[in-house]
Amino acid sequence: MNKRKHYGRKIKKTRNLYRRKKSTGQKIFGTVMLVVAVAAIAFLGFCIGKPLLDYIGSIGTKEIPEWTPADSYVKQQETEPAAVSAASAGTTSAPETAEAFNTTPPAPAEPEIAVVNSLAAVEVPSGALANSSSLSAVLAKARAGGYNAATIQLKDRKGYLHYKSGIEEAEDLVKGSMTLDDIMAVFNENKMVPIAQISLLADQAGCEVFTDMSYKIKNEGDISWLDYSTGAPLRWANPDSSATREYNARITAELMTAGFDEIIATDLIFPDFQNYDRAYIEDKYFRTDRFRMLYNVVKAGYLIEMKASDVLADPLGRTAETLRDPSQLRSNSIALVIGRKDLPADAGYPAEARSFVETVLSIAGGRTGGIPIVPVIESSGFDDAERIKIIGLLGELGYERYIIR
Repeated sequence: MNKRKHYGRKIKKTRNLYRRKKSTGQKIFGTVMLVVAVAAIAFLGFCIGKPLLDYIGSIGTKEIPEWTPADSYVKQQETEPAAVSAASAGTTSAPETAEAFNTTPPAPAEPEIAVVNSLAAVEVPSGALANSSSLSAVLAKARAGGYNAATIQLKDRKGYLHYKSGIEEAEDLVKGSMTLDDIMAVFNENKMVPIAQISLLADQAGCEVFTDMSYKIKNEGDISWLDYSTGAPLRWANPDSSATREYNARITAELMTAGFDEIIATDLIFPDFQNYDRAYIEDKYFRTDRFRMLYNVVKAGYLIEMKASDVLADPLGRTAETLRDPSQLRSNSIALVIGRKDLPADAGYPAEARSFVETVLSIAGGRTGGIPIVPVIESSGFDDAERIKIIGLLGELGYERYIIR
């Protein structure tokens, strides 16, 4: 049998071709570098390792000194009460518990309107008289704001009545759906004092119904004189007319019977007569003593509304003509309307709100003959912060009643 022929090749194993034999110089150099490396590691270990081990060993054994306040703080706490009123000092007491340290400060409380002794009033819009619910909502909001009284317009400057009147002839003048008893009941439920406001002589609608109340053109019988000074012709109630006195007396009687002890009488004024009107109406309405006619419609207890600008004017302005004989108003008070726009800073009055009101009241007090004043603040001329300052001033000056309008 023939031997099988093998074509494979036997591979001879040899040493790694990449491993070369080191020379004597290389061996000496490697030994020196190894010694240097070991020495460096030992040195660093001594420099870094020891302090690190000491620190680790001190954890849990080293006492941390307790924080103590600065001397000035300690002295302050020893001399001041623990809790200081924010209203008087502008700060709050230091927190006493860990929970008190809150990174988010609480929202500042809204400033409360302090009630001045007895009567702090706000004006209620006539629209609130739509029904008992709407009136109650407005009064509740006012009470929550710090007020204990509210003024409400029951006879407006056009002559309309915003309540169901018992005066039969005035049926067409009624614009309200609530009776006076209904209105009073809502005030009582909300523990608020009602202050009725009625326009006495600005009475276009009333003069159309009760024609004898209006001014008449002289020598023309019952033809009414019309005021064109504001553009549209207007009728005014004449204080020298018995019909005017009777009508306003009946309205006042209704209010007082229902329990409205406080009544503000507005528009106790003559029309703004012009020189050309002398040809149409009697001369007595132009004389300097005409103001005595106004007392015909003034009732005891009325708060007579006057503009501060008219009281401070020389001569007295239209709304303040009755002050020419203060003896006729001994049973009345003055609702003094203080408006920033009527007495601007460029007229010599202080620009700062508190000083402005204080100045106005001081001057007015010397011109009213000792008649009590009820400040009426026109809020449109002052911001919230200014009103708070003004109310605080009224308390300091001893005003027992005020109105924010």
